[in-house]
Amino acid sequence: MAIRLGLFDIMQVDPAEATSDDPDRATPSAYRRRLDHLALADELGFGLAFVAERHFMPSYRAGSPAAWLGAASQRTRRIRLGVLAYTLPLHHPALLAEEVATLDHLCAGRLEVGLGLGHRPEELVAIGVDPRQRVIIFQERLAILRALWSGGQVGFASPTTTIRDVAIHPLPLQSPHPPLWYAGTDAAAATWAGGQGMGMAVGFRPTAALAPTATAFLAGRAAAARGDDAFAPGSLALMRHVYVAETDERARAEVVDDLLRLRALASAGDRGSRSDRRALAEADADALTRDEAMLYGGPESVAAAIAAAATTLGTDTLLANVHAAGVDDERVARTLRLLASEVAPRLAEVGAGAAP
Repeated sequence: MAIRLGLFDIMQVDPAEATSDDPDRATPSAYRRRLDHLALADELGFGLAFVAERHFMPSYRAGSPAAWLGAASQRTRRIRLGVLAYTLPLHHPALLAEEVATLDHLCAGRLEVGLGLGHRPEELVAIGVDPRQRVIIFQERLAILRALWSGGQVGFASPTTTIRDVAIHPLPLQSPHPPLWYAGTDAAAATWAGGQGMGMAVGFRPTAALAPTATAFLAGRAAAARGDDAFAPGSLALMRHVYVAETDERARAEVVDDLLRLRALASAGDRGSRSDRRALAEADADALTRDEAMLYGGPESVAAAIAAAATTLGTDTLLANVHAAGVDDERVARTLRLLASEVAPRLAEVGAGAAP
């Protein structure tokens, strides 16, 4: 079974930009470059590209994922585009249902929709949402979304959500709605998501730490397949920071150089000799590998690491964040090209999707 290659972008601000006198001046250029990268990924045959939703944080540029996807829909033709994930308690379901339907038409039926509870309580508190109510809000609004996307007229009133006899137009292009994903790490929620036909993404932690969530998701998916549910099985994706060069040696040397520059930016002045600073950067690079925070190396090594995690977890999709801090556009493009041309063929027959 081939592993599908995709992208995940949290739109983080590069530390070099954050330390400038006016970091916001870099934002238009950053958006243009990200769109160029998406257009290249589309040409190279990547299957998916997700953007995150982040609010009220100066280290991210992901406050309006819908606006981003609208722009991305006009720069791409084949790659599926999505949000991973909308924080559902922040969105009124009638307005979000319309937004998703509109985006699905703009994307010509290529939209994917992730939904989450909101694991940053400060985002909820900032606009008056009680984090203690987020589970019930999520459940209510997901049911409303599905009803609206099915073409129904919906009326509903609760302490947190009110909708009065609303129907949306147009309906999503995909029927009954775009594929749904759940964002979260709780094992019980993962079982529920698998049983609902939703996709799920796990990542940015060591494989062993992700195993309970992945196993729970696959168990829920398997149980639904044995029952009378009409849901098609959702995908299980692994999220990783990924950096690919022509050889392992070149990738490591470049990662160490990047870490060395980031250490210099973070320090108030010149601390220690250059050899000492390089030794610390090399230790940081080793930690990235040890903690599985980043997959870096030549195509063969990166493919082997992806395959090993997929076999352990049962994942069928890789969502790569290729925008590490300090990496310039040329090297981002190189990672994309090597993933498509050298890594993907090595992942064509990986035994992903094993039973839990």
